[in-house]
Amino acid sequence: MRLKLPNKSSIISLILGSVCALGNNPWALWYLSIISLILWFWHINSNDIPKKIFKETFQFGFGYFAISLIWIVEPFLIEPWNHGWIAPIALIALPSFLALIWALFAFLGHYYLSSIGIVIGLSLAEYCRLYLLTGFPWATISYVLLDTKAEKWLSLLGPYGLSLLLLLTCFTISFTLQIRTKINTLLASFTICTLFFVPLIFEKEPSKNLNVSVRLIQPNAVQEKKWSDEFAPIFFEKMIEMTAQQPKPDIIIWPETSLYLTYNSAFEELDTMRKATGKSTLIFGALNIDSTNFLKNSLIIENKNQETVFYDKAKLVPFGEYLPFINLQSYFKISERSNLFGWGFKRGKGSELLNLPNGLNFIPLICYEAIFSNFLKPSVKNADFILQITNDAWFGKSIGPQQHLAQLRIRAIEYGLPVIRVANTGISAIIDANGKVVEKLSVNKSGYLDSFVPSRKPITLYGLFGDWIFLSLVLLTVVIAFLNKKFINQKDFETEY
Repeated sequence: MRLKLPNKSSIISLILGSVCALGNNPWALWYLSIISLILWFWHINSNDIPKKIFKETFQFGFGYFAISLIWIVEPFLIEPWNHGWIAPIALIALPSFLALIWALFAFLGHYYLSSIGIVIGLSLAEYCRLYLLTGFPWATISYVLLDTKAEKWLSLLGPYGLSLLLLLTCFTISFTLQIRTKINTLLASFTICTLFFVPLIFEKEPSKNLNVSVRLIQPNAVQEKKWSDEFAPIFFEKMIEMTAQQPKPDIIIWPETSLYLTYNSAFEELDTMRKATGKSTLIFGALNIDSTNFLKNSLIIENKNQETVFYDKAKLVPFGEYLPFINLQSYFKISERSNLFGWGFKRGKGSELLNLPNGLNFIPLICYEAIFSNFLKPSVKNADFILQITNDAWFGKSIGPQQHLAQLRIRAIEYGLPVIRVANTGISAIIDANGKVVEKLSVNKSGYLDSFVPSRKPITLYGLFGDWIFLSLVLLTVVIAFLNKKFINQKDFETEY
């Protein structure tokens, strides 16, 4: 039996999807993303491919996600003798699943609304990635526009509204190149101007600093040694030395799970941390066992002037921190505490607004939570800044840390809030409310960074209404597409009879 090779059309879609991914960080070749999207829309509309729309969209999506998520193999290479065999499976399985979502929605969109339905379908597919099978909205298509004039739309439309606008622009340009009428040319010009030139009206407000100093501690504890009995105390002492440096800032921040023992059992270590911190406020990450004997991944605030504050991670990593579909545990005879660490993490309550003794309020994010744009919304109104603590050692030396940082920059633009990011192996950074990295510690380096907390901007339109803006735009686009299809069908009927 001979294997059937992919046809020329599928290979073209695969290549164009791979090129489209190069708009993401760290490459940031946004113009290649736009060109590839235009060419792909041309490709699927010019060769009688609508009958194969599912297959072509799958190939395009697989190329896009395989390149964007190439870092996904890194966690399985930490202990390659145990988990290395999973790496190639993950590199195929996850892009395939995400491409399948694109293909399904594009097919349904085209089936009901013709060619423009592909744009609507892909936009909805991106939004649904927030929720489907626990959600994984990494490498959202609009992220390719970071560091362009179009990024300002994020504060108005959010990431999914901007995805719709980007796809609509590329579609209209492609359609105009195929059918060169005046109305199509005007429509393409209008969408280009809307995407790139209208944002010039909204000037960026200059960033200012609050009179609150902060120290970011980056120990660079590589994942292979982070939990070992030999090296974990060494990394801890390194953080203590950096914490004790004079002059002391108002706030000192350690990364996620920086305490190598559980909070409940680290009595001597906590005393050492408090002495090194002095009168400053210390924020750090640690594993914490609650009163019901469940393990939590927590952000903890300690200060002499207030009781200890705990924030528990609410968005857990599937298979890494918990087992999805745990309701099936009895059928498969799986323990709820089974995961990579031999425990099952208990999720927190969700987005919270935490208070500091100096009067500032902030939204805490632990690692994975930062990729969900809607997770912050309930708390943004009265927040002064966003704080993410993370352990990106899982990414190794891949492109993962750059993409993770880019998503924090996007959160800053969406909500007009500055972001403080403290990562175990980097990239730790201060990001202003315009999404600009003010200062940073490079990846895979040990050190600390003293700076000031930037000021926030007035609450954004996206901060007020969230993804309701996107859903309203989709509804409007669907109505226009439906009426247009009905008009065309009626015109064809009249011409025939």
